[in-house]
Amino acid sequence: MPPSSQPAPSKAKAKRSFLIDQATLCLAQKGYAHVSLRDIAKASGVSLGILHYYFASKEDLLLAVIEGYKDSFIQELETTVVNAPPQRWLEQLLEVLHHSLTEKKALHRLWYDLQVQAMYVPAFRHHVNEIRARLHDLIARIVRQLFPPATHSMSMSVDGAVSLIYAQVDGLFLQSMLEEATTPENAWSRFEQTLPQLLHMMFIPITTTTPIPTKRGAF
Repeated sequence: MPPSSQPAPSKAKAKRSFLIDQATLCLAQKGYAHVSLRDIAKASGVSLGILHYYFASKEDLLLAVIEGYKDSFIQELETTVVNAPPQRWLEQLLEVLHHSLTEKKALHRLWYDLQVQAMYVPAFRHHVNEIRARLHDLIARIVRQLFPPATHSMSMSVDGAVSLIYAQVDGLFLQSMLEEATTPENAWSRFEQTLPQLLHMMFIPITTTTPIPTKRGAF
């Protein structure tokens, strides 16, 4: 596209966001392996050349989709969980996770798709590891804030606790999505009960000032 015909920055940003939204719909419905840039261009009502102007490849477009979602997901966790009153942090956390698992399930499915692709596409690996590192850092902040040594004893190191929490949340998310088609009423219930149980085993209150809240029926 000649310099004189390049879109203004604001219009270019809006167009890029529109294309990411359309790509999200296509990728969420069919998965990364079954969608081409031509499919996305057709769904967006633009030419393949226009789509290539904004995104060099399908890989670039997928990364834009996933990174945008993870940015909003991490920001939501920071806003609602890190800043939540001590007695409500678990309730807030479960609300955010439930919303992600239900209202944004398709986008989270794409996150798993990207992680699988990262095993075979080196270009994806750095981005996947970067997003995972951000999530690990956020969990570590929550752990240090909510379970300080003055009020809780830990059954393992902070790094070990963060890795275990991440692994369980991530694994339960995947399990819930896989089981939802056959047992939707049980998928989230298992998630809601198991996470508090893990936290209860990992962080043992020394005092009763900041006890780990539990969901009804969790223990």
